Amino acid sequence: MTTNTRVPLRSAVNAKCRECIYDPYQRGTWREQVAACCSANCSLHEVRPVPRDCMNGGRICPAKIAAVRAKLEA
Repeated sequence: MTTNTRVPLRSAVNAKCRECIYDPYQRGTWREQVAACCSANCSLHEVRPVPRDCMNGGRICPAKIAAVRAKLEA
C-alpha cells in the first residue's frame, strides 16, 4: 500500500502561477510578476498569490496591483 502526500491547495496554486508566468530574467519577485498577471480568463486569477502590500481587507487591491505593474514596466 502506498500513501500519497497531499499538497496543500495554496501551495499548488502558488506553484502553478509561478510556473506559468515567472521569469527570473525580468524585473520583480515572482509574487510581483504573478500579481501583475493580466490573464483574467485564468481560473486561478482571483486567487493568485500577490505581495501582502497588495492586499486590502483580505482582498486584492486593484490600485496596488496597478502600482506593481507600473514598477515592473519602468
